[in-house]
Amino acid sequence: MSAGYGRLIWRDGVFMPWEEATVHISSVGHASVSAAFEGVHAYWSSTREMLHGFRLREHMQRLLDSLRMSWMESAFDADALVGATVELLASWQAPGKDLHIRPWGFAAGTHRQQMVPRGTPAEIAIETWEFESKLGQGRTCTLAVSSWPRFHPGASPASMKVFSNYHNGRLGNIDALARGADWPVFLNASGHITESSGACIALVKRGRLITPPLSDGVLDSITRRTLVQLAREELGLDVETRPVERTELYLADEVFLMGTSAEVLPAVEVDGFPVGDGRTAGEITRAIESRYHDTVRAVTGDHDEWLTPVHLDRAAGAPSPPSLTASSHARSTA
Repeated sequence: MSAGYGRLIWRDGVFMPWEEATVHISSVGHASVSAAFEGVHAYWSSTREMLHGFRLREHMQRLLDSLRMSWMESAFDADALVGATVELLASWQAPGKDLHIRPWGFAAGTHRQQMVPRGTPAEIAIETWEFESKLGQGRTCTLAVSSWPRFHPGASPASMKVFSNYHNGRLGNIDALARGADWPVFLNASGHITESSGACIALVKRGRLITPPLSDGVLDSITRRTLVQLAREELGLDVETRPVERTELYLADEVFLMGTSAEVLPAVEVDGFPVGDGRTAGEITRAIESRYHDTVRAVTGDHDEWLTPVHLDRAAGAPSPPSLTASSHARSTA
């Protein structure tokens, strides 16, 4: 049985069974070069007995921004995509589970030429599946500075979250694993630290949190924004956003990755240099991870503006499934 059997996908305003959401093989290839995507998490709150999408609208707006920079046009605005996602999440009959959400847009129709023309309509699909959060489980990773440099933002803007940009990350992953590390760290043309594969990076030195600037070729990560704000406002940390040299990672007191999938992932080694005690996360990283956990799970309620609630049909004991024929959320007329 297919891993997605019985699930639903939202596709251009229509809910359909997972196994029926197909495209012809002629519709992939060149058309995939311009495809944009997002990764979003929805966390279950045992305090409120409710699922919440984390900073869902910001993710949807970034998807639309990436499509716009790819010269593709969406028929839906961010609010419509948020509404469709909430309906899709509510179709899961699994209270207590965390869900990963992948919205993505690609060139509609069949394209056999190298370039997808400017103004091509974007088909948008939203898929979701269960994932297991690793927050608070004491996991760590090792890092290696990649032999592959970070792609130049002047050639392909790092602000575009498009599939084609992630081939650079794939090469770095293979390189890191071959050298016995878990994840790569990419340098830009100036030799400055940028990010890892699918995750931003931060270090702690003498109680100060330091992270590279977006201008060095770093994706404007929503998780990065979140953790920087929590570090400043909730933990009272000084935060520096500035160029970071490779050797600063070797001498850092703490290092961690941050992203939707990475969440908060402490590093205990960089290029063979131990970070901290070389075995466990540092005190500040643990405090940031704990604060992030409490935020996404609505433990404290300090940032409800970041949480999109998903209401379940408690009377029936399960969510009410959306219509398989059409979404209740209209297309944008903007």
